[in-house]
This record gives sequence, C-alpha cells and structure tokens, in this order.
Amino acid sequence: MSKLKQKLSNQIDELASKDFGRDDVEFFDMTSEMQQIYLWALHNAPIRKLREWKKEFKQRHKEQEEQEND
Repeated sequence: MSKLKQKLSNQIDELASKDFGRDDVEFFDMTSEMQQIYLWALHNAPIRKLREWKKEFKQRHKEQEEQEND
C-alpha cells in the first residue's frame, strides 16, 4: 500500500472512530463480517474514494459540532 493510501486510510479510521463513541453508533456492535468489510474497504478502496470518505466524515463532524453549539 502506498504511503498516501495508508495515510488516508489511517485518517479515515481515526475520523470514523469518533463516530463509534457516539450513543447511536458502536464499533463493537458490528458483526465480525461487518468489521471485515470495514477493514477491507479501508485497505482496498481507491484513493479517490478514500478522499471522498474523509471529506464526508469531516463534514459530518462539523455539522455535529454546530448542532452541539446551538
């Protein structure tokens, strides 16, 4: 895996883990098959898709912060 792809995968995993701490989303509630799909996607998605996911996670977190501040 290229350094760029690895970096993006790590960033997405970090952003996603912020969601896993929320009340309505739990990483450990995933089945083992779901966890395998998640990890496979992080390692095998094209760089363009990883960038899209990163952008989506950042936007979602920004919206959540704005809602919490209101």
